[in-house]
Amino acid sequence: MTDKAILAQWAKNLLNDDFFKEVIDNLKKEQISVIINTSAEECDRREDAYRHIKTLELITGHLEGLASETVIKEKKWKIL
Repeated sequence: MTDKAILAQWAKNLLNDDFFKEVIDNLKKEQISVIINTSAEECDRREDAYRHIKTLELITGHLEGLASETVIKEKKWKIL
């Protein structure tokens, strides 16, 4: 098994892990709560919370890309 295949499997396992999914979901909910519960004057707090949500999405998106890399590679060989 190559390093990329090992990394892809690790990413798949992490993304399918219930604890990991719950942690990410809770972090997003906390940030959404910040956005909802700030006063009109707290623009900076809302913007920070929005950036935190986007960072979580960036991390999970990167992991999804790693996890699908072996699938993409397998399909590439089938096309050729």
